[in-house]
Amino acid sequence: MIDQYDEKTRRCPMLGHDLTFSYCRAPGRDYLCSKIFDCWWERFDIKDFMSANYPAETIAEILKPKQPKVASLYDIIQRAQKT
Repeated sequence: MIDQYDEKTRRCPMLGHDLTFSYCRAPGRDYLCSKIFDCWWERFDIKDFMSANYPAETIAEILKPKQPKVASLYDIIQRAQKT
């Protein structure tokens, strides 16, 4: 059951306030929060939950190393200049 933990709450280290697990699963966009494993491992078995409810490709995408902040900003600027 994918929504079994949706009402659990914790403080979000990125946003700075309490959020439900349902927000971490769908934070206003089509993909999961990249910190979902870091934040929820103490509350329930997040690894089992993820492997039971999401394809391996989705999990691999979450765990993929993130681009350095400067490179990310450069990409954003490049895209903005094109439009």
